[in-house]
Amino acid sequence: MSGKLSTMRLSPCLLIILAVCCYETNAGNVCDAVLRESATFILGSKESLRKELEQYSAPPEAVEAKLDVKQCVDQMRYGDRLKVAGVLVQILLRCGVRGWLEKYFPGIPLGN
Repeated sequence: MSGKLSTMRLSPCLLIILAVCCYETNAGNVCDAVLRESATFILGSKESLRKELEQYSAPPEAVEAKLDVKQCVDQMRYGDRLKVAGVLVQILLRCGVRGWLEKYFPGIPLGN
């Protein structure tokens, strides 16, 4: 599977994140859990994602389904996954959550 095709398949995931982060009543109060889980899903290990998901008492079938999708994401080239993460960063910046990015990803280049 090409990296471009994999990135296109992740687009719905990014749209959901955009909707959650930029919903007019939540623009300043982004859910830390959603963002942490999203970053772990894109760039983290399968085990770190499992630990993240365990915090929410999700049904085991749901956790396993998410981990199956994670296995597909992990087949993407890391550079392509970084590009997807970069899109997530751009979404977060447009939604006014610079403080969240600086808190959880210190040192990430955010520009002006």
